[in-house]
Amino acid sequence: MAYSETTYRAAIKSVLQGVTNIGQVHDYTRWMDDWAQLLALYKATIGGVDQLRAWEISLQQVQQEVIGFEGGGTTGTIWVRYTYRIRGYLAVDDSAATEKTFAALVLAVMTALEASTTLQSAVLEREEPVVSLATMEHRMFAGVLCHYAELLVHPQEVI
Repeated sequence: MAYSETTYRAAIKSVLQGVTNIGQVHDYTRWMDDWAQLLALYKATIGGVDQLRAWEISLQQVQQEVIGFEGGGTTGTIWVRYTYRIRGYLAVDDSAATEKTFAALVLAVMTALEASTTLQSAVLEREEPVVSLATMEHRMFAGVLCHYAELLVHPQEVI
């Protein structure tokens, strides 16, 4: 039995990095207490402007269920559903209307994730999209007021 968790995590990161002006993308939640390190990891230069603009990917849950098939297949096959939490941050700049910029960015991320053939593979039945928007709001991050989005991504596989 082999899980595809690393494949899905890499696919999510690759999809995010393919979105224009995404900023920094980390395939795990970063932790630090040094401001200079934080800036190095979360600062992006977009259109010549330095800003806090970054995304993090973390595995939140793995669900498993033994399934059987009628006809083909073998009894004892395991269906696995992963839940990844993607958090996105963009520093608020009212004069630049960053709310609209961030909304467009979140929708571009959602569209790209849904289009990923890797994230859509090995699905028996899907009652929900691969990606769902959990929240969009404002939060403080590293002492900076930011637009914040949280997406849940649910790839599935059969092992």
